[in-house]
Amino acid sequence: MRRNFGRIAVATTALGMLLVPVVGLAHGAAAARPAHMRQLVPLYDGGNAAEWAQTCAQVDGSGDGSWIIADIVGGNGGTGDAPIPSWARVIDDCYRYHKASVIGYVFTDFGRIPLATVEAGIDNWYKFYPGDIAGIFLDETSDTIPGTTTSNVDYYRTLAAYVHTGHGDNNEVVMNFGTNPGSDWMFNASAKNSADIIVTFEGSYDTPGMNPYTAWVQPAWELAYPATDFAAIVYDAPNTAATPQPSTACAGLLRQKVGYVYVGMWYDQVPYLNGVC
Repeated sequence: MRRNFGRIAVATTALGMLLVPVVGLAHGAAAARPAHMRQLVPLYDGGNAAEWAQTCAQVDGSGDGSWIIADIVGGNGGTGDAPIPSWARVIDDCYRYHKASVIGYVFTDFGRIPLATVEAGIDNWYKFYPGDIAGIFLDETSDTIPGTTTSNVDYYRTLAAYVHTGHGDNNEVVMNFGTNPGSDWMFNASAKNSADIIVTFEGSYDTPGMNPYTAWVQPAWELAYPATDFAAIVYDAPNTAATPQPSTACAGLLRQKVGYVYVGMWYDQVPYLNGVC
């Protein structure tokens, strides 16, 4: 059974149900605002089985489904050095709801981690949790190595190709820039060398000094691409009478053509899963 609910292929579940994902528009093709958004959830809660089950059961499963990011060790640790049976159960159980796929966290430190080290971290996800990992979340990506003019283009294209060519259909590549990249270089190479989704915003909802979403503005080049190419991660978003969440943040993200969202308080908690998103 292929685990990926992404846009890559058609899969059959263990129950014999045919899963036909919606095929996204090609990179560079402008798209209308999405009718609704699916989730990209960094659920870094130590593998709490109840919280994972709640999230996997309640995320949006329409079209190509949602994505849940597993970070087993935490603190930029990814998988650790060996498989963990309790995590294997949590990840595998997520698929019985047929709403989301699980992707593995790998730290890149803005291009400062050697390629071989990052590739080994990618391999561990597929080796330790075979059949259950649908792709890789490359955290802390950037146009250049911070404090330098050294381009990261070849570095991240190499990593995209490493995932896309080495792991069959379970090869979604999500790059977390956390802020707007300067151009569309992560999309304008061959499909093998390109990202599938990029996170162009990560920050608080409106807390000063914590990169507030309420001050975020997209560059024009992003608006020319399909919403399904983009994700936003909004944390520290209290649900109040004045700003009910997730509806308040999601209403803005919907207008901004962002196809995958996270709206919540902190990554070690279940996000808001009911609302406009």
